[in-house]
Amino acid sequence: MKKLAVIACGWHYPSQFYEKMLTQKIPTGWVVDSFVISHRHPENKNVIKEKDDARSYSGTDLLHYLDSVLYESPLTEKDITDFGWKYIEKPNTMGDMEVFNQWTEDYDYNDYDIFFITHDDNIILSDSLFEDALGEDRINLYKPLVETRVGRDQFNIELVENDLDWHYLGNGYSRYIPKAMTPRGSFGFYTKELINEMGGKFSMDDITLTRIGKTDTPEGHQSLTDWNSSDGNFRDFLYESKNLELVDKTRFISNTKRVSRYCIEGERGFIHKNNTSEDHYIPAVKQLFEEILE
Repeated sequence: MKKLAVIACGWHYPSQFYEKMLTQKIPTGWVVDSFVISHRHPENKNVIKEKDDARSYSGTDLLHYLDSVLYESPLTEKDITDFGWKYIEKPNTMGDMEVFNQWTEDYDYNDYDIFFITHDDNIILSDSLFEDALGEDRINLYKPLVETRVGRDQFNIELVENDLDWHYLGNGYSRYIPKAMTPRGSFGFYTKELINEMGGKFSMDDITLTRIGKTDTPEGHQSLTDWNSSDGNFRDFLYESKNLELVDKTRFISNTKRVSRYCIEGERGFIHKNNTSEDHYIPAVKQLFEEILE
């Protein structure tokens, strides 16, 4: 049997995410263990207060409506463990891939074949993510074409068969974004072979910001910019491979960054708070739901 470790960064605690992630269909021949690395307790007063407006929303805006679905009800630690998560508290040093490094303080990553690392402010749209990515009837995936590289970060992509010949599988890719090939640490699969290549952990070089002991979510979009360096470190690691081999071994589920038929990624806890230059985000979300309603 192969083993998949799901590792979520526990901060916002949306009920929809924690329940729906544990209803994913398990591919034949796989075992899935799910962990939440908690950086503040789900019953902390800031966790509840920050999402009260989302829970009480009754308007017609789609993105705000999705937030109301995401945070339908507050969660307790018992709710989370009853869903099937293993709950682990760690210092709030940073999010993204650092939760994997913290997870390895308690678990041997060599016991697993693939790791799914995710933020918890994502709305889950399907129960077939693992089955479609890893199972027998796999979906096709978008592959960056290394020979089409323009500048540092932009590659054309093409849809290819999913032969499980990838090392990193992200949620979405949009070529027009200046930092197109900078993977987000918010919703993606990583193989054990890739972790081995990195020496067993993700690089946190050049990151000085920590929020140990703090339980509020910063309002300003730039407040946590320092933490984005982890994504850049991972991107640079992919580039350092011979002939961009690890870029060639990268895949994406969709051709719209942050948005796929499996997940819409939030930001600072909300779907509506997409303080981003990614012009496709709102149209892609709306189109996704138009297709669902057809």
